[in-house]
Amino acid sequence: MAEEASRNNRFVSAILRACPSALNALRLLALLLVIGCVALWVYFHVAQERTIVVEATTGALEVKLSSELSGKAFRNVWVCKQRVKDDRPAIEPPTGLGCPSRRHHFLEQEPITAPLLPSGSTIKLTSLPSALRMDVVSIPSRYREADVMQMVGGAFVVTGQDALKAFGTLPLSGAVTLGALFAERDRVSVTEGSYQIRGYTPIGLLGGDMRELRGGGLLSGAKVRFLDSKGETADGHVAITIADPEMGLMRVTAISEYATNNLGIGYYFTEEVTIRPSFVEAIIIDPLFQLLVAVFGAIAGYSWLRRILAL
Repeated sequence: MAEEASRNNRFVSAILRACPSALNALRLLALLLVIGCVALWVYFHVAQERTIVVEATTGALEVKLSSELSGKAFRNVWVCKQRVKDDRPAIEPPTGLGCPSRRHHFLEQEPITAPLLPSGSTIKLTSLPSALRMDVVSIPSRYREADVMQMVGGAFVVTGQDALKAFGTLPLSGAVTLGALFAERDRVSVTEGSYQIRGYTPIGLLGGDMRELRGGGLLSGAKVRFLDSKGETADGHVAITIADPEMGLMRVTAISEYATNNLGIGYYFTEEVTIRPSFVEAIIIDPLFQLLVAVFGAIAGYSWLRRILAL
C-alpha cells in the first residue's frame, strides 16, 4: 500500500515539475490584470461611448431644439403671442390659462395648428389637467425679422380631453431637461421613472454586444438631464405622449446621443449627482473577465496542490 502511494506521489511530482512555474504564471497574470484594469478604467472615463435611455412621467420638460419643430398638428390650440399693429383683438381664454408675459395676449384659437419653430429655439412644455402648454422661451436672433419672433415669451396651449386624447406622439430633438425646479411651483416635476446606461464591455466591443452597464429608478421630484464631458446639457431625442389626460402628466422617453455622456439627477434641496457607467460592474459582467477569473482560479488551485504535495 505504501509502495503504491509512493508511486502515485512520484507520478504527480513528475507532472508538476514538467509544468511552468505556477508562481511566475500567477505573477504574470496578476500584472496583466492590473495593467488591463487601469487601461479599461481610463477608457471608461475618457472615451467610452454609451447610450442613455430615460423613461419618466412628468409634468415639465424643457428642450433647446437641435432640429426645427414642424409637421406636428395640434387640435384646439389657444395661441398667445405679442400684439402688433392692426392685429386682431385679444380674446378671453378658458379659466386657468394665462400668457407668460404681460406684453402677450391670447389673440386666436385654432381648431388645428402646426407650430413651426426653428432649430436653436428653447421651449418649455407643461402638462396640466386637460391642457398642455408649450411656452416659447427664446428663438435665435437670426429670425428677429421673421413673424415667428412674435411667439417669444408666448405659448401654444392645447386644451380639452378630446384634443389631448388625439395628441399622439410629439418627437423632439435637442438639449433635454426633464422635471422642474422647486421654485417652479406651478409645474409638476418627475413623479416616477427609470434610466438605463447601455454600452459595450471590453469583449462586447469585438462582438458588437451592447449591455446595460448601469440602471436605476427615479424618485418623485427628480430633475434629469443628459450631461456631456464638460457638464453641459447634452443633446438627446424625446418622444412625448399624454398617457392620461385627466392626470395632467406626460409620458416621456428620452434617448441620448451615442457619445461620452453621463446622466445628471437632482432632487429638491439637493445638488445634482452625476450618474456614469460603473467600471467594476462592467468588468464583472464581461465574458472575458469571467474567463480570466476561471483561469486565475485554476492556476491558484494548481499552486495550492503543488504546495500540498511538496509537504
